Amino acid sequence: MEEFQIQEFNDENEEVDLSSQRIIRTQSSDSEVFAMYQKYKKGRLNVQPDYQRNYVWDGKKASRLIESILLGIPIPIIYLADQGNGVLNVIDGQQRLTSLFSFIDGVFPDGRKFKLSGLNVFTELKGKTYADLESIFQDKINEYPLRVITFTADSDPDLQYEIFSRLNTGSVALNDQELRNCIYRGPFNDFIKELASDKDFLSLLGLKGPHSRMKDVELVLRFVGFYTESYLNYNPPSKTFMNEVMRKNQRDDEITLRKIRDAFKRAVSNTKSLLGDKAFRRFLRGTEGVHDGRWDERTINVSLFEILMDSMARIETPVLMRHLDALREAYINIVSTDEEFITSITRASADKNAVRTRFKIWGELVDDIIKEDKLDQRCFSMEFKKMLYEQNPTCAICGQHISSIDDCHVDHIEQYWRGGKTIPDNARLAHRYCNCARSKND
Repeated sequence: MEEFQIQEFNDENEEVDLSSQRIIRTQSSDSEVFAMYQKYKKGRLNVQPDYQRNYVWDGKKASRLIESILLGIPIPIIYLADQGNGVLNVIDGQQRLTSLFSFIDGVFPDGRKFKLSGLNVFTELKGKTYADLESIFQDKINEYPLRVITFTADSDPDLQYEIFSRLNTGSVALNDQELRNCIYRGPFNDFIKELASDKDFLSLLGLKGPHSRMKDVELVLRFVGFYTESYLNYNPPSKTFMNEVMRKNQRDDEITLRKIRDAFKRAVSNTKSLLGDKAFRRFLRGTEGVHDGRWDERTINVSLFEILMDSMARIETPVLMRHLDALREAYINIVSTDEEFITSITRASADKNAVRTRFKIWGELVDDIIKEDKLDQRCFSMEFKKMLYEQNPTCAICGQHISSIDDCHVDHIEQYWRGGKTIPDNARLAHRYCNCARSKND
C-alpha cells in the first residue's frame, strides 16, 4: 500500500551533542559474509534491535550491493555493539547486512522474492536468486570479507547509541524520528510506538500497518508534546521542541502514561467521529474557473493534526456528539475559506505565531460552538443541508451544480451579521468558493 504524504515543518537539521567525555572501547576484525550469516541464523547477531529503523532499501539498491561484492569493491565498515550476553547488536550496517542475508535466504523481510535487478556489469545475472547462481558466484559472496568494528560490552551504552546517529552513512538518511528512536530509547519511546500501532489511529492516517519511516510515531510524539506542554509553551524549531518532549518524558510513571494514553484514545475516537477518513486533510475550495471544491485526501497536514488531536482530546465524547454537525461544518469552512488560518497551516507553519494563530482560531471556534447550547443558533444542521442538497444540488449564487455535499455551504440569504435568522426560509445552498467570494454588502 502506498503510504501517505505528509506536509510537515521545514526545520534546519540539528546535530547530536557528543561533547561529553565517556569511555568507548572497540575491537576490529574481518569476518566473512557467511560467518556473519551463521551468527544471524543462530540468534547471535541482531540486525533489528528496537532502536533501528525498518528495512528501507529497494530491490535495485540491494542488488547493486551484491554486484559490488561480486566485483570485489570495498563496502563501508559494519559497526556492532556487544551486549555482554553473547548477542551482537548492529549499530550501523543494518541495511547492508539485511540485504546480504535476505539474498542468501531468497526473500526480503516483507516476503518478496529476492531476484537480482538493475545490474550494470553482471547483466547476465538479472532475475537470478542466490540459489540460481553458479557456485563460483555463491563462493564470492560467502567468502567476501566484511570489516567489522565492535563496541565492547564495557563501553558506555548511552554513547554507543549517540554515535549510531553519526554513523548513518547510507544514502537513505535517518529521519528525525528514527534518530530519536535510537537516542531516546526507553519506556516512553516504547509507549509512543505502542500508541502509534492503534488500529483506529492507523486508519485515520490511511495505513494498514506501521509507517516504514516512523512518521506515525512522530505524529504521536507531536500530539504528546502539544497536549502536555500546551501550544503556548511551544518554541521553534519543532525538531528541538520534540526532542525536548522525548527527554522530559523518558521516565514517566505509569499514572502519567495512562493519562496520556486515555487522552490519545479519546482524541482518535472523537476525530474519527468528526471527520472519518478526511481527518487531518484540507478541503480545497473551488476557484473562479472551477467552482467545485475537493478534499486533498492523500496529504496529511501536520498543522491540522496538531489542532484536531489536541482539541478532540479535551472534549468529552457526549459533548462532541451533541455538536458534531456544527463542528464538522466549522472545520471544513475554516480550512477552505479563512485566509489567516490557511496561511498558518501552509506557510512558515513552524513559526511560533503561526502555531498560536491556528490553535487560537480553531480553539475559539470550538468553544463558541460548544457554548451555543443556550445561544441563538448560527449554523444550519447537517440534516437540513442534506435535505437541501437532495432536493436541488445547485449553487444559488453561480447557478452551477455542486459536486459534493462537503462543498456545500448553507448560506444565510439575509446575512447572519445583519440579523438574518437560521431558519429554512432564510437558507440557500452555495459552493464554498461562491459563498466566500460573496460581497459583505450582498
